[in-house]
Amino acid sequence: MSAGSAAPLLSVMSNSAEESSSQPQAQQQQQAVVSTRPGIGAICKSLVAGGVAGGLSRTAVAPLERLKILMQVQGNEKVYRGVWQGLVHMTRTEGLRGLLKGNLTNCVRIIPNSAVKFLTYEQLSREMSDHYRATRGSGELTPALRLLAGACAGIIAMSATYPLDMVRGRLTVQEGRNQQYRGIVHAARVIIAEEGARALYKGWLPSVIGVIPYVGLNFAVYESLKAGLQKQYGEQYGWGRVTPRRRTVLLVGRSGACSGSWRRGRCGAACATSGS
Repeated sequence: MSAGSAAPLLSVMSNSAEESSSQPQAQQQQQAVVSTRPGIGAICKSLVAGGVAGGLSRTAVAPLERLKILMQVQGNEKVYRGVWQGLVHMTRTEGLRGLLKGNLTNCVRIIPNSAVKFLTYEQLSREMSDHYRATRGSGELTPALRLLAGACAGIIAMSATYPLDMVRGRLTVQEGRNQQYRGIVHAARVIIAEEGARALYKGWLPSVIGVIPYVGLNFAVYESLKAGLQKQYGEQYGWGRVTPRRRTVLLVGRSGACSGSWRRGRCGAACATSGS
């Protein structure tokens, strides 16, 4: 074989070797990207954990939440003058059930709200991470991007469940035996019949403005602190690898905090619309 014919043969062999070596690397990168996307089972676990955490946290503070709303909408007659006096007054006039009035409606709202919120946040943050990994080589999100993803998730979740929160506000401020609404469905029908379907979204814009800092900062601070602690103490305390059990615990805590902060941001608008 001559030197002239051997050179093209060596070039072809080197190119085929480079292609064969690059294929496993490309497959590994593709598998790494695909592996970041959870399956149906993981999504269902996250939804259930978020719903349970939101419902429990809401039920735990339901008496204080209702007392706060009643104190905000009461007129010149100061029926509720303090925390303990207000709770005792509600118990005497309406019984123990009065302490949890409107809580079922809010729990019904919390479950889909948490589901949409966490699903949206995970999808947005994952898409952002994959985009920056493909363009810049690093998929780590900055606090500003986490804030953006959290704010978008909060807005979408709030918009999807806003009518339920509006109805919950109307049910919560009812007192005594002269009650206009008998339940969730009845309240929604009465509101639509008397005020129109747009009444279910009264106060939506102030709620959107309030959700952006509340939910956005909640996600951004949580994710940033978690990433920083894992980098600094991960190897020492074994925090680098998040097991399914740890992931569930973190999700429950985060969902409870998000639902609580979102609820506090929404309360003012709900009171304003229910008092009209």
